[in-house]
Amino acid sequence: MRVYADLHVHIGFSNGRYIKVPSSKTLTLENIIKTAKDEKGLNVIGVVDFLCKDVIDETDKLLDKGKLELKDGNLYSEGLLIIPAAEIELRFCSNDFHCLLFFDDYEKLKDFRKIIKIYFNQIDFSCPVFKGRIDDFEKIVSSFEILTVPAHAFTPYKGFYSAAKNIEEVFENSEIFSIELGLSADSYMVNALFDVHRRSLLSNSDAHSLKNIAREFNEIEVENFSANDVIKSIKENKIIANYGINPKLGKYHKSYCKECNSSFNLKSQDLILCPFCKSNDIVIGVEDRISWLCKIENPVEKPPYFYTFPFELIQGFGQKTIRKIIDVFGNEINFIKSLNNGAFRSYNIDKNIAQKLERFINQDYTIKFGAGGHFGRVIFE
Repeated sequence: MRVYADLHVHIGFSNGRYIKVPSSKTLTLENIIKTAKDEKGLNVIGVVDFLCKDVIDETDKLLDKGKLELKDGNLYSEGLLIIPAAEIELRFCSNDFHCLLFFDDYEKLKDFRKIIKIYFNQIDFSCPVFKGRIDDFEKIVSSFEILTVPAHAFTPYKGFYSAAKNIEEVFENSEIFSIELGLSADSYMVNALFDVHRRSLLSNSDAHSLKNIAREFNEIEVENFSANDVIKSIKENKIIANYGINPKLGKYHKSYCKECNSSFNLKSQDLILCPFCKSNDIVIGVEDRISWLCKIENPVEKPPYFYTFPFELIQGFGQKTIRKIIDVFGNEINFIKSLNNGAFRSYNIDKNIAQKLERFINQDYTIKFGAGGHFGRVIFE
């Protein structure tokens, strides 16, 4: 069977307390589940703040109330599988980067937390910091057989490749099966990279709000509807397709000068200066970062990468228009699928909206590139 999965979603508020600051009090586990099922159309969601005690306590309360079901170690809410996960911060050669940890069993997560909490700073907040060495971390996750994935790997802030040049120099004693792309890259940009050759690619939203859930997601072939099978499919490269925003719109796609607010491509990694004002206060863009990494001679064919429709980044698509579209298609994933297979043409859609959707499919638009923490824009001229 095939499932649609967004495996990187944050909780903002849990058990009466902020987990991630700043965030909204509406970004709760219950609201995430409801949004993922009813508005987005996901089958699987990975919630990455499960090391926090408040999140565990709230989950246990929802289980007691019958709002969640625990079956064979898996968390379910009706037709939605919730994979307990964590985003953590590691350090390599004085550089910090983020990783995702995925657990195939809810009780295993609890056992893991009991053993490793002494290794973390602020374990009860979003993205706790691991205090030990990388090899200490590797021993622990290997003993629990936890899937570890570098998060938003190519982004300048806390991305893996802002801290290191390749996987093997950091993780010497454990296998990394997958890499998360992040909003400013797609599989076509990275298919010639050495690190990508044998590994699957994940496209996840890293949502810090309800509306951004499923902004990026994955279509995965699984044998059974369980966390163990989703993780197994990621390890075995059974990603059928990736879905995400056009990376040119990503907020770190181009390099950016914080002095004069210009965006550009750097000519060399040896001399990182703004071509306009000569400042060295530069945020290195994902496109430039990827160009500097080790390549293989023949690019690897990866699953297709379909561009989602970034409502907030497109002129003329306010909340009322978005609501109309969701009402017509049932959920956002149905809408995205209909764009990619052309089925949207058979739906009863406002003529002006349909024209813009047609232009979007044909890439008949102008893009204002994203850079320096600012998303780009799709402009219909």
